[in-house]
This record gives sequence, structure tokens and C-alpha cells, in this order.
Amino acid sequence: MTKLDPLGPVAVLSPHLDDAVFSCGHFMKSHPSITVVTAMAGAPDVLHDGYNSTTTDKPYAPDAVSLRRDEDRAAVEFLGATPIWLDLLDSDYAQYRPPGDYVPAISAKIARALDDARPASVFAPLGLIHSDHIAVSDASRALWVGSNYTWYLYMDLPYGIAHARVVKRRLRVLRRRVDLVELDADGGDHTVKQQAMALYRSQFEPTRRNYGEAFDASMQSTERYWRVTPRH
Repeated sequence: MTKLDPLGPVAVLSPHLDDAVFSCGHFMKSHPSITVVTAMAGAPDVLHDGYNSTTTDKPYAPDAVSLRRDEDRAAVEFLGATPIWLDLLDSDYAQYRPPGDYVPAISAKIARALDDARPASVFAPLGLIHSDHIAVSDASRALWVGSNYTWYLYMDLPYGIAHARVVKRRLRVLRRRVDLVELDADGGDHTVKQQAMALYRSQFEPTRRNYGEAFDASMQSTERYWRVTPRH
């Protein structure tokens, strides 16, 4: 298997304020100076009783997202990376999104962020289970053809461990349009990744309750990556 050795600088696209670290923490630690672009890091100016407010105990949506950004900054910087937050709304705030397909808006925002960051390599989520993960993955696909970047995909964790069949189905869908080469990634020090994941204090225990062994396995040597070659 070919070694994962991307040309730097590197940007990692994260759907939410934790996904890059949960899915790529080992890789991030071994490749310092990565930029993490979190797509859905915005908040509507409302009181809200959804997921973000419940897990953070902050009923005012901007306060809930501000706390999550603080956690993200701590975890990302702990791994030697730099966070960039876009103001798109995650599905917790879907009722406050503009009407219509949200994917083109995500794609446009990501494109502008990458223009500013000027990476050589970009890592996007495979796009598993969660609608926001699928949307960010689909938004990145719109940028692959004719791109100046080398594109990679990472397996969304813990979803990819808990739903192995979904991973296979997603890979089949993507391989209808692009060539994907799975790469050999270093496992890294699982204690370091666990420390980074634990910095998401509002998310660690809820996610662990929901995903159990798959969540714990996410701290081990279970990260997966593919290099994307678009077909012209």
C-alpha cells in the first residue's frame, strides 16, 4: 500500500467543530502546521433547544457555538494545527438556513477559504451517515475537477467504524466518478489523540455514549485515507 505523504501545506475540511480531530488526529499530529477549515461553525441569533445547546448547556445559539469553537481551538492547536471557522449553519439549525440546496453555498465558502489558505493538499470527509458530512463531502466534489490542489478523502470517525457497510457503499458511489487509492497512514500515539479528543468536553461523552466501542476505536490506529484522481 502506498504511504500517505501529502505535499504541504495541508488543509483538512471538517463538517463540524470536532470532526477533523476525531477522524484525523493521528495524521494531524504527525503533520504539524495543518489548517483545519470547519464548514459549519456558525450560529443563528436565537435561543435554541437543539443538540448544540443541550450538549453545551448554552440556550443562546451563539454562546453554544462559541463554547464549541473554544474547544475546537484547544484541540486543534494541541495537535499543532490552525483552525478556520466558516459561518455556515449545521443541521441543528437547519430551519434557519436559506431555502434550497445548501451544498452550493458550502462549496462556494470552502472554495474561498482554500483560496485564502493556499494549500497544496486538501483532505475532505468521505461523507458518512450524517447529512452535514455528506453535504461537505459533496461540496468538495464540486471542486475536484480542474483543481490546483491534490485531493484526499478521510474516513469519518466514529461513523466509519460503526458502519462498515456504509463505507463500502460510499466508496462504490465515489468510484463511479473518480479513481481512489487507499493509502497507508501511521497509527500514531493513541494517548495523544485521546487527549485531543477529550478537549471537546461538551462532545466527548455524548459521542462516546452513542458510539461506544467505535468511538474508543477512533482513538486507536483506525484512520483511513484515499487519494483522489478525478477523471477528465
